[in-house]
Formats: sequence, C-alpha cells, structure tokens
Amino acid sequence: MSFKNLSILVLIFSSLITFSFISLKDNSGNTSGSRDIRLQFITYNGYGNNLYIDNVLTGERISNDVTVTSIINIPPDTVYSVLNSGSDTISPIVSVANIGNNNSSDSLRVYLNINPGNYFQDTSVSGLSPGQTLFIRFPVFSYLIGTPYFIKAYVSDQADSNYINDTLYQYNISLPGFRRNVLFEEFTSNASPASANNNSFLNVFSNTNIQSVNTIVYHTGILGNDTFYTYNPEQNDARRRFYFIAGVPTTFVDGILPVSIPYGDSVNLYTPYLRRYNRGTPVSITVSDQFTGDSVRSTINVNVISPLLKGDYRLRINAVERYKTNINALNGETEFYDIFRKMYPDTAGFTISLTPGNYEYIYTYYKDPEWNDSMLYTSVFIQDDNFREILNSAKSREIVINPVNPPPALPYSNKTDLFYTSFSDLINYNFPVTGTDSIFSALNVELFEAVFPPLNWKVFNRDGFITFDQYIGANGPTISGLRSAYINFFNYNIIGQRDSMYSKVYDGLIQSDSIEFDYAYAQYNSSNIDSLIVKISTDGGLTYPVEIFRRGGLQLATAPQTSSSFVPQNNTQWRKFSFQLENIVSVNNGYDNIPSGYRLSQNYPNPFNPETKINFDLPVSGNVSIKVYDITGREIFVIINEFVSAGTHTVDFNPLEKGLTLSSGVYFYSFNSSGYTDTKRMVLLK
Repeated sequence: MSFKNLSILVLIFSSLITFSFISLKDNSGNTSGSRDIRLQFITYNGYGNNLYIDNVLTGERISNDVTVTSIINIPPDTVYSVLNSGSDTISPIVSVANIGNNNSSDSLRVYLNINPGNYFQDTSVSGLSPGQTLFIRFPVFSYLIGTPYFIKAYVSDQADSNYINDTLYQYNISLPGFRRNVLFEEFTSNASPASANNNSFLNVFSNTNIQSVNTIVYHTGILGNDTFYTYNPEQNDARRRFYFIAGVPTTFVDGILPVSIPYGDSVNLYTPYLRRYNRGTPVSITVSDQFTGDSVRSTINVNVISPLLKGDYRLRINAVERYKTNINALNGETEFYDIFRKMYPDTAGFTISLTPGNYEYIYTYYKDPEWNDSMLYTSVFIQDDNFREILNSAKSREIVINPVNPPPALPYSNKTDLFYTSFSDLINYNFPVTGTDSIFSALNVELFEAVFPPLNWKVFNRDGFITFDQYIGANGPTISGLRSAYINFFNYNIIGQRDSMYSKVYDGLIQSDSIEFDYAYAQYNSSNIDSLIVKISTDGGLTYPVEIFRRGGLQLATAPQTSSSFVPQNNTQWRKFSFQLENIVSVNNGYDNIPSGYRLSQNYPNPFNPETKINFDLPVSGNVSIKVYDITGREIFVIINEFVSAGTHTVDFNPLEKGLTLSSGVYFYSFNSSGYTDTKRMVLLK
C-alpha cells in the first residue's frame, strides 16, 4: 500500500540562459513597467494532498466577451510525427469560451484558417452562457510532415464588446519521427497486498499490448522480504531513488507520467499509454540477442531521424526475465512478470549523442544460471536524465504468456485524435489583451485547457521530480473546461520542497482591475501540511515584493480531509480568490500609442552601408523573430528571436558588428510573430 515517509532530498538546479542578439528600443514612450504585472505561485510541500489552480484572470470582466482560448489537438511550434515522411491528418478541435457576464448571441461563428493548404472552415455556435467553454471539432485537415503551418482561429459575435482577444495565431511544424514503444516501469514488493491487488491487471495489459508496450518491474525491500529484491538490491534501490519512490505499487510511463491506482480501472493504464503512444519520437531502437554459452550478446541499433533539443541522453541496457512462478510471496502472489534482473554497465547507463544518424551498440553480459533462458530478454531504452523522459524503448523478443485473460475494453473509441496531445506537446497561444482606461480594461484569461505550461508561463522545479503539471478531469467553476493546473502533493515525498509557477506578463492593467483564480485543496492529515503563496511582480519578474495570498493546511482547504488522493468532485470543493490592483499598478496609462495591427517597415537607410534600422509594430506582446536571407534563400543571420512587448520597436542590423562578411547585393529580412509574417528586400551597397 502507498504510505508517507521521509526521503533523502536531492536538488537539481536548472540554469536559465539568456541570449541577447540586439539592442531593442521601445519607441512608444513607455519606459515604466508599472502597469504590467507577473504572478508567482509558490508551493511548500508537506507530503499532504493535491492542490489545484484554474482560471487565472486579470483585468475586468465586461458584459459581452467571447474568445478563442486554444487549439486543443494541434501542437504549436516543433513536435515529432509518428511518420517518417508523407502526410497525416487531424480533425482540429478549437475551444471557445464566454468570459463575459452576459449570454453570447446566437449569431456567434467560429473560423479556422490554416496555410499553406488553403484550409478555411467556419461553423455557427449557439449562444454560450457566462463562463461556458465549448470544444468545436472541425473537418479533417491533411498536412505534410516537415512543412511549417500558420494557423488562425477566430470568433465573430455581433454582441462582442471586446474584439482584441477574438483571434488566436499559432505556428506548427511536425518533423519526421517514429511510433514509440511505451515503457512502463513499476516498483512493487512481494510483501505488499496493494501490489498483489494491482499487478495482475498490469500483467494482462502488458500481454495484450506486447507489441507496443515494454514493462520492467523493479522489486523493493520497502515492506519486507522480497527474493527478487535481495537478488540485486543495489540497482533496484538506485532506480527507486531515481524516481523518489516511497510507496508501492508505483508505476511511471516513459519516465514522466504516473499511473493512478487502481490498475483494474483500464482508464488508468490506457490514458498515459495512449498519450505517449500517439506522440511521435525522433528516435527508433531495435535490439537483438545472441545466446552463446554463459553470455548474451546484444546488438542495439539506434536511428535518429530529426534533431533533438540538448539533453543528457543515456542508453540503459537491462536483463529482464519475462515470467516466473512458484515463488513464496508474503502477499500471496504466485505469478511474476517482467522481473528486472540487472542494468548494464550500471544504473547510470551509457552517455550517448543523439545527432541525426544511425548508430550501432554491441554489449555482451553474463547470463546468470538462475535466469530461465526461454524467458530472458534484453530491454533497452534511451532516457533524458535532465527531465527523466524516455524517448523510446525496445525489447529483444516478445514473449506472450498464455492463457491470457480477455483484455480490458479500450476506454476511448478514437485513440489517435483524442490523445494526440501530451503534457509537453501543447502550448496555449492566448494573446495578451490590452485596453485603454477610457473604454475598459480587457480580461486576460488562462484556463489551462491546452497543455501545460502555457506560452510564456514557466515552472521552476528544484528537485526535477514532482512539480506543477496539468490535470485532466478537474476544472474550476469560474469558466468551464476539462483541465486545470495542479501539484501532486499526495505522491511528493520530499518534504520541505518549494516549487514555483510563473505567469506571463500581463500588461495594460488599471487600478480597478483584479486578479482572480480558482483553487481546490484537501488536507491529508493534521501533520502533513502543504501551503500556497501568491506574489506579484511589477518589474517583469525581477522581484516579487507584493504578497497577496498565503494559506496552508485548514486555511487552504476547500474540501474535507481525506487520506485518498484528492480530486475535487464538484464546484462546492473549489474556492475563488480575488485581489484588486489598486495601489499596485500605476494610474498612468502609457498605452495610448499601442499600434492597432502588425506592420513591418522598410529598412532605412536603403541601400545601406554598414548599418540599417528596421521598425516593426506589435499590437500585442509576443515572440518576435527577424531573420536575414541571401538571394538564394539561405538564412545567414537571426537579428532577433525573443519575447517583445506590444508597441513600436526598432532594431539595428550591422553585418560588420555581427562578424558577417557580406558582399554587395540584395538581401531579404523576414518578420514572424505568432503566425503573422512579412518579408522585405534590402540592398547592401559597399
């Protein structure tokens, strides 16, 4: 059974690297950030029970306001396909929310435009109640692997009083990849009744999906004698410490997704499996074994088809015994599957490079006479130790143990479409919304409906273990939906750990505006106390001097105490917190000169030598890139690629200062900000 105890504290600090390409000048005349705020949510872990946060609102809720909040199942930016090449299809799902105080009109229409491809669809929507979110499925879109797409989703409502937040832009490219084999790593004990109650369901699941699921079962000595643990206690313990495991049974999928108990509920096994299975990976692995006398010679082939982000990638090789019976177990178990025997060369694995290409690794290990040759196989996986994510896994042979119980029914009929997204695939491209004091301050919402964390939100995770994440199936009452942000204190056994979640910068706020959010929490007991602190920054996140919320234990609780993992069951188990920004933000407007649209100006002087200036307008804050190309279309320099606040800006381009040796001729500079693009020609004349 799962229980609470203390663990050794391991801290892993991440470094923040900032790249500065240029000197960015703001021509709007606004040099103060005093009308901008950023929020910091700080949690203190007491190994208690789960905390949920949802519907973070800044600004003022007006009468009529409908907005596109996210594109649920099309990942932004760069992801990997499950296909090497060719095309694939998706039925886009767009979420629309009524964040106003009145019902939306019956004339509401939602539009979706994707280019290239000339995809343009629209649909009418019946009126939405205040706080209601609607998920709209559009017709199938066929896209090419490796082709970038610009997506525009927008809503039209005749009664809408705020047009600024009606449109959502998103960029996406799906690079070539592979379908993954999903790795389930379970930690169990032969002395645990809870393990006995759950393991049989995991065994059936692994048998049923043996072609796409790899399973490794580590045995622990947590609750008493376990013969599989005593065979190799050092490596079993090392792997348990790697995941900070304090109770059994505990299972992680691909190193990052926990499996909820009970395993007998097929949704708890299939949900993380499908979330990973339908997410492509740039790495494929195959492994084959050759048995020679008392040794096993494993040949491992790794194919990297697309570039990866920088990481600490490890190849881990495992000897696994598929099935064993007639073991005297304290908990009554009689059959044991996928037993971890040994990891080679040790639990640290091999450090490998994953630049695109084909690699072959050959490793020979000793075959212990205690292992059954007919049941022995080699299981390998590649893991990024920076984040614990497993990129892919493979096993040398598939051994199905018969008879197999009938497999549990799939909980969802359309696996690929519904589970295309994952926790690290999606970013919510909600645009910051600004207004003027003389009209209204527009509401800016974060509903956590796309995958976590949203654009320009950040999570600081000191120990690299449990931290802020997204929960599917619990939603705050202010605005409806399916998801919320949460922190899993129930399984967070590192007492005293602090984690932080930082919002994006909310700009253009006025003194009558408020900050609001929904939260839900239940205590585990009177000793394991968790807490939440919320602070405000008015200098872009450099300091957080204003504390607006500090609650813990019973003061934080919104639901009765429970020793089960807490999930809010209804709206009565949530509370709403509101804080007015009077005396926090400046009275000064400073936003009168915000441009009404995007614009890229012609560089000046033109022709130029050696320096030229480029002006651009941003109606809303967002990521901006300006790249320089030669006449053949080859990229030669990135002038800027960073987050820029709304306003009119100027960048300088001097090839000599950038170390570029350019000849006289025609060049092009291309501007891109969240889907808006423009390209202009410039001439260098020496």
